[in-house]
Amino acid sequence: MTKILNDVIKESSLSRLYRHSREHDYGTITAFRYAPDCGKGTPYTRKENQQRNKLLLSKLRAKGYSVTSIKGSYIENYGTPNAREVGESSFFVADLQDKGTLLNDLKKFGQEFDQDSILFGKAGSGGKLVGTNTCPDGYPGMGKEVRMGAAIFGKDGEFMSKVRGRPFIFSEDMETYGVAKYPSELRGPVMQSEKDWKDLDV
Repeated sequence: MTKILNDVIKESSLSRLYRHSREHDYGTITAFRYAPDCGKGTPYTRKENQQRNKLLLSKLRAKGYSVTSIKGSYIENYGTPNAREVGESSFFVADLQDKGTLLNDLKKFGQEFDQDSILFGKAGSGGKLVGTNTCPDGYPGMGKEVRMGAAIFGKDGEFMSKVRGRPFIFSEDMETYGVAKYPSELRGPVMQSEKDWKDLDV
């Protein structure tokens, strides 16, 4: 019974995010990274990656986006001898206010957190990978775009997790952060977004 209930919860979550992707611009992004300096520096600890993700979450919320925590996987340094599949905590981001600024913000944060790429999709369309760093092994390359084809939900995707044929895996402690519209709601995310990730508690 518990397994059935969990499957229903996951399915309803997937349906909600799918609806967002049909009605609003959307994307996925993470701050997780194996190591700085294009993967050649001292590897980040899990705690450090969690701190980085916490700062990214604050920045996304401070911009007024709806954010949902998801679990995904990504091939870092795709197509090179240094390629590795990285399991990471990611964010599904939706522009529920239809401000039209999501792509630029995701690219900005992708660069800030040294990501190979972000995924972005216009309302009702399939997504595309957009390169956001200049690392020699980064895929697809700074500013380059790779179309992902059809809608990313319920389909196998090379850069998404594959469990029961679905690209997104929802953790049991999945959290959704609604749009912060009022000053009282924005105060916390804005203040936290201005901190250094090393100073954040996780």
